[in-house]
Amino acid sequence: MSATARTAPAGNIYDLGYRHYEGKRHGRWYAVWSLYVEGMRGVWGFGRPMTAKAAPFILTGLYALPALIQLAFSSIISQSIATGEASARDIATYSDYFAAASFFMVLFLVAQAPELVCRDQRYHVLPLYFTRALGRADYAFARLAALTTAVFMALMVPMIALFIGDILMKPDTLKAIGDEWPRALPSIPASALGALSLSSIALALSSFSPRRAYAAVGLVAYFLLMGIVPDVIFQVGRHAGWDWADKLMTLNPTGAISAAADWFSGAPLVTTGRDGGLPATLGADAYVLAVVVSIVVFTAVLLFRYRRMPA
Repeated sequence: MSATARTAPAGNIYDLGYRHYEGKRHGRWYAVWSLYVEGMRGVWGFGRPMTAKAAPFILTGLYALPALIQLAFSSIISQSIATGEASARDIATYSDYFAAASFFMVLFLVAQAPELVCRDQRYHVLPLYFTRALGRADYAFARLAALTTAVFMALMVPMIALFIGDILMKPDTLKAIGDEWPRALPSIPASALGALSLSSIALALSSFSPRRAYAAVGLVAYFLLMGIVPDVIFQVGRHAGWDWADKLMTLNPTGAISAAADWFSGAPLVTTGRDGGLPATLGADAYVLAVVVSIVVFTAVLLFRYRRMPA
């Protein structure tokens, strides 16, 4: 072999015209914010076909429907109360609204919570997220914040309608606004606490399946069982003298959130001694504590799930 052949280059270098990125690198928190915004858009179906928007908007409308009807007929309702044909107890209030219409918010979670976490697992998108600046805990918290914000917005729609309707029932609008604010403001932290509790439960359970249908069935089963089983055991224990059965009522997610709303507004709990509601042995503060514990437990489950998930 000649010396020329031994020293000849083994390959060629071509200039393909690629350029290095010279712009600003936003970093980890911008990635978390982008995932949060994308999650919010996904919950409400923005940027997707009209069929994706149907479930969240229809269910939110059904949840707010009683408050919207009360708003539309506020003048007639006020006249009926003034003439004695109706009582103020017959109208919806901030503290008891969720208890009456929580079914639609459960359906909202069943329809939209799997949308946030199941598709990323099924289509193997998570490795693309986790190889960047975004961490596993960042992903979980961004998804949880997106769903919590969406649920909070849905919970506040009837509260705003009730606030406007209660103002329109009074002859003096300015005075009515000043009188109504103290009664309406507790609904904000109560709705925020309820939204965080429901979202943590829904996301934690949905994250265990890559298929939306299985996740939805699991959510329906959980809310049905936790709504029925503690109540059945409590009713049996009330007649059998089981003192420990009262505490099981705090395991009902929607019931505990409704009772926590009474704690924020200062309204009395509906107990078994009068209308067959909640145990008389527990105060509203016990349900607030139960909701907070539920948030901590299910958030920990969500974080554990993504730390153990292969990517």
